[in-house]
Amino acid sequence: MANGSTPAEQTGAGDGTGVADGPAAPAPRRRLGRRLTALWPSGRAERGLVAMALADATGTGAFLSVSVVFLTRAVGLSASQVAVGLSLAAGVGLVTTVPVAMVADRFGPRRLLVLVTLWRAACFVVYPFVPGFTSFVVLMVLMGLVDKAAAPLGQVLVGMAVPEDARVRTMAVMGAVRNCGYAGGALLGSLALLADHWSAYATVILANAASFVGLAAIAGRLPLRPGATADASRLRRTLSFDVFRDRPYVVLALLNGALTMHITLLSVGIPMWVTQASHAPRSTVSAVVVLNAVLAVLFQVRASRGAEELTTAARLMRTAGLALAVCCVLLALVARLPAVPAVAVLLASAVALTAGELFQSAGGWGVSYGLARSGQESAYVSLFWLSVGLQQVIAPLVVALVISRGALAWLLVGALLAAAGAAAPRTVGWAVRDRENPRHRHNEEN
Repeated sequence: MANGSTPAEQTGAGDGTGVADGPAAPAPRRRLGRRLTALWPSGRAERGLVAMALADATGTGAFLSVSVVFLTRAVGLSASQVAVGLSLAAGVGLVTTVPVAMVADRFGPRRLLVLVTLWRAACFVVYPFVPGFTSFVVLMVLMGLVDKAAAPLGQVLVGMAVPEDARVRTMAVMGAVRNCGYAGGALLGSLALLADHWSAYATVILANAASFVGLAAIAGRLPLRPGATADASRLRRTLSFDVFRDRPYVVLALLNGALTMHITLLSVGIPMWVTQASHAPRSTVSAVVVLNAVLAVLFQVRASRGAEELTTAARLMRTAGLALAVCCVLLALVARLPAVPAVAVLLASAVALTAGELFQSAGGWGVSYGLARSGQESAYVSLFWLSVGLQQVIAPLVVALVISRGALAWLLVGALLAAAGAAAPRTVGWAVRDRENPRHRHNEEN
């Protein structure tokens, strides 16, 4: 690995050798400390990427915790007006994600990531001074132009900065650190909520803007692998839509999008099911969210082991589908259980959900990296992320329908998620065979 440590040392999963003898904290606490310490790597590039993830997540977590309250209480917008603006931003983002990535393949992913990040910073500088609905909508559209392109461009930058056999692990470390950042940011945002004043909200929003400026500065100075810097001879001369003609990759992106339904299950499905169809106390929702966050921080890196290999990444996607299916089966049981057993089953469903999340993330990273066409990495990775955006549009409607139909609907969703995961290995094999086709190799070389 790039930082010179062994996989066991990096994940805190070793046998304890190298730990000083003598009085120490209890073993579980030592293991937790090693895992948290391992999230901060020693290599300069990896440290820069993790710092970017932490700054982004902390600022975003703080902003998300105050944004709706700020718009409704300080600006005076109605809930429906806020929803319209957010929906427009999401829709614009879906349309522009892949085209922005194509521009990145033309002019360089790092250069465009820096521009996109500074664009977002400028939007957040304006955000606290929005006077009304019209200006809010205009700002949301401007943010939507680049907002969803930032994550895939960041993933491409990871591929340019670290060796191929460390890309997925680095993404996993960044994912774990993001969970910590979101929690810390939400805590900072809660201070502004307690103050409940325009100046407090504005401070949080402007701090988020500053975090993007810092992120852009780190990205612009990040050391890249030898040969990874895109010079004029490696950049594409024209924008290409070939990614949409790569049928196996498109299918894999859709399968991955289906598996990212764990996002909506956690944020919408479980809270609605607990409050509307179970005897469990409402506080169980908070317990599920906290359990998910803790497990994600502790096990994201371990769950990503071996995902640099396409066959392993495909198996992880299949396992993710099975884990999410188990989660759905457990949720189907909750409605008929009394309070205490219902809480126990909901916590078990949270463990299964988190397993699905971790395996889907690792498998998706491995597949999106491993099958991206040379010279079009940004467009290919962005197509994978585009499927996540589509899920975020469609899945809430599916969940609402499931809630209204009851336990059998949960079983159907579980079967569909298991089928999506099961289809991943075969589709990866199809993609590999397609790339071995002489026609495909000729197109890639040209």
